Parts: sequence; structure tokens; C-alpha cells
Amino acid sequence: MKGSHRARIFCTLIFAALVCVVASEVIAVPTFARRYSTSCATCHQAYPRLNAVGESFRLMGYRFVDDENYRKQQPVELGDEAYKRLWPKALWPTDIPRNSPLSFLGRFMVETDLDGSRPATFTFLLPEEVELVWAGNVGHNISFYGDVIFLQKDFGGEEPDSWATLKAWLQFQSLFGGDNKFNLRFGSVGTQTMGLFTARDANFYGTHFYLYTSWFMPPVNLEQAGLAGFKGNNFSIGPQMGIELNGVGKRWFYAVGVANGNLQVPAGTPPPSDVSFMGMGSGSDSKDFYTQLAYKIGGMPWDRSGEEADESLTTGAQFWRDDSWIFSLYGYSGTATIEAGYLDGTETEEEDNFWRLGLGVQKQIKDFSFSAAYMAGSNDNPYGSLSDASVDSTTYHLEVLAFAYPWLMPYGRFEGLKLDMPEDVPGLNPNRDMERILIGAKFMIRPNVFCVVETAHYTEGAELEEGFDKTLFVLLAASF
Repeated sequence: MKGSHRARIFCTLIFAALVCVVASEVIAVPTFARRYSTSCATCHQAYPRLNAVGESFRLMGYRFVDDENYRKQQPVELGDEAYKRLWPKALWPTDIPRNSPLSFLGRFMVETDLDGSRPATFTFLLPEEVELVWAGNVGHNISFYGDVIFLQKDFGGEEPDSWATLKAWLQFQSLFGGDNKFNLRFGSVGTQTMGLFTARDANFYGTHFYLYTSWFMPPVNLEQAGLAGFKGNNFSIGPQMGIELNGVGKRWFYAVGVANGNLQVPAGTPPPSDVSFMGMGSGSDSKDFYTQLAYKIGGMPWDRSGEEADESLTTGAQFWRDDSWIFSLYGYSGTATIEAGYLDGTETEEEDNFWRLGLGVQKQIKDFSFSAAYMAGSNDNPYGSLSDASVDSTTYHLEVLAFAYPWLMPYGRFEGLKLDMPEDVPGLNPNRDMERILIGAKFMIRPNVFCVVETAHYTEGAELEEGFDKTLFVLLAASF
């Protein structure tokens, strides 16, 4: 019954995508390419990674400098411009996209076991993800984003599971008369601002998210611990429900936010229901707080200041280049409820106060991009009544990307996680350190179709994720 329900969800998503594509009566895709009748290479080094033009477009609320000069699809006006002079005795006018602001994305994965650690040599996740995305503007000062994603994951060669997630936000731009200095966002915050500006999962090349954003506190084995149930701290760096204030200038960007926190399930794991909102947290009086700061030296200004109108929208022969330094800072402080249920019926509930603080740097020079990141953290009581020991954490990575051709990008990343785990928790392996090397290449078959070939090799902790170690991942993705 559960499998048939999931099949209906998948069919519904596919049908909705086809309806939206047909209804739009256009050929160029996705939605921003349709709006400006331009290539994906205008805003992307290699989809989904943004280039300097795309980064500015995103930070400025999905608008270019002199945006009206470049739009090929004019919006539908909701009220005459003259109504502004009549306000408050008239509704303030705005506009909405003329055609459906929807895009369709699909990811198809084949995984090949290279060392015999998986139960099957080949794993087909066809598709791995099917995604509907809507993004755009409502007038000059409101932007929006949302997506519905159907996922099929095997978690390192295990039996595949599938579910659907949703997230959405609405942002009011340029509050207090400023030029994008104060923007207020409501909804699924953190798609681009949870984590380091220089190392975002929304801006990566390969098949694996960054380790520093994807790890969470290791769970206990209920049987070995003699427990009927245990809910630990499920925090990982990713989108959550909340409110965010952000702003951008010529060389700086900031974001500060409050999130619901106390996540119900760890990110990337199957939720209890077939459809759920990403980053959903349990109700709690305490809220979590985060901040992201970034500063850029050289290259294109983030606010596109000082540019002439006819230079605002151009791909050029080397659209990926932007010789610059970007420095970033990220901080998070939160509280999670730790619940333990014992076999004798006793239940305990305690709080785990935790924090993360990270530094990152990215250097782009001609056809190369180098980045490094370091993040420290601490949880004061992650295992509640099972142990009074705290857990300190450290994550780090080094990454290099190169453009051999406009359509071929080899890359490599070395990353590690160190956890100072307690040794007195029954049912918990205290040795959780790991280091891994990811090597791959991205092939742009078309501006909106790409293939990634990647392999992972663990220099430490391979037994913790043996289904990922020495596995070849081949990903084919397309957006329409």
C-alpha cells in the first residue's frame, strides 16, 4: 500500500511537470532562460554552480541591472503605475510573471561497486531525483522560490527508499528604502545561507554534498543500549523553517536568521511520512540562530555597481572566469531536545546546547578555483541521560576545480570529520573520525544537460560508510 502511494506521488509530479512545460508554450528553458531568452551559461559556470553574473542575479533578488532592458517576457501588470501616487487610497501596483515560472529537473544515477562491499555490483537510481522548481519576482521588491523534490536514495547500497520534500520562501527586497541592503525572508530559510558562502551544497559540482553540511550526531543502537526509543540531536547544516534578514553591497554580503530548530529527522534520511517539508522541526520555546558573512576582493561586484547597461547581461567566451578572493564566516547556535525511553517505561528529556563556527576562503584565478574551509563545533549534552559528556567536532576540506574546456571540468576534494566522542554510551561506536578524497569530472553535454563521473576513497573511517568507499558514481542530469 505504501509503495503504491509513493508511485502515485511520482506520477503526479511527472504529470504536473509535463502540464507546466506544455502550458508555457515556449521552447527555451528553464524559467530564467525563458524570461531573458539567454543561455544557462549566462549565469552558471556549470549548472548548478553560479558564475559571477549568476551570483549577482541571485543576490539582487533574481534581477539584473537595468532588468527591464533584458526581459524578453514582459510581466502581467496588476494595477497601473499611477496608483503609487494615490496610495494609501489605492492598492500599490505590482506584476506577476506572464508565463508559469516553473522548471523541471531530473537526476539519474548509476552506482558501481569497485571493492565488493555492496550487496549488488550495480545500483540503478533511475531517477534519483525529480524536481519541480518555481522562482521569480512579484514586482520590483518581492522575490520567491519553491520546489517539490521526489527522491530515491540507497544510502550506500542499501535497499532504496523514496519520499518527497517541499520547501518555499518569500522575500521582501530593499526595506527602509535601501538598495538590497535589508531584505526580509520568510519560509524555508538557508537554501543558500546555511553554511559557508564559499562552500554551499546549492553551488557544488559533484554527486556528494560537502561533508561539513551532511554529518549529524551518530545515533545509538537501541538494543545494545537497552532502550525502547531514543531521539538525539538531528542537526545538520541545511535549510530550515524560519525568518532571515540579509543584504548585499558592492563587496559584502550578510545574512542573520532565526530557525525553528529541533529537527524531527536528520537531513537526507527518510521522513516518517511520504511527503514532508524540508527542515521541519518539533515545537519548542527555544529557537536557533545563525549568521553568514562574506567579503569579496577583486572580480565583479556583487551589486553590479559601476556597470554600463549594455554590459549587464553577457556570457562571453570565458563566462566562468572571475579572478577574485572571497572570504566567508558562518555561525550557528541552537538547542535540541534529547529524549530517551527505557525498557522499564522510564522516559527522560534533556537539552543539548550546541554551536558551530566556520571559516572559508575561495580563490578564482583564470581557469582554476581553489577553496578551503574549517569548522569547529561543540555539543554540551548530545546523549542526554546516557552520558554527561560533551562532544567537540571539527570538519575541514580543500577543493580544486578546473576548466579544461568550457564543457569539461575535472575536480577533487579532500575532506575530514573529527569527533571527540564519549566512551561510556552503550550501543555507540566512539571511533567516528573519517577522511575521504573525492575525484571526478563534469561534462556539459548541453548548457542544461550534464554528466558527472565521481569516485570516493576513504583514507580513514571507510568502515563507517563502506557503501560509499571505492564506489563509482555516474550521474546524468537535465533541466527544462
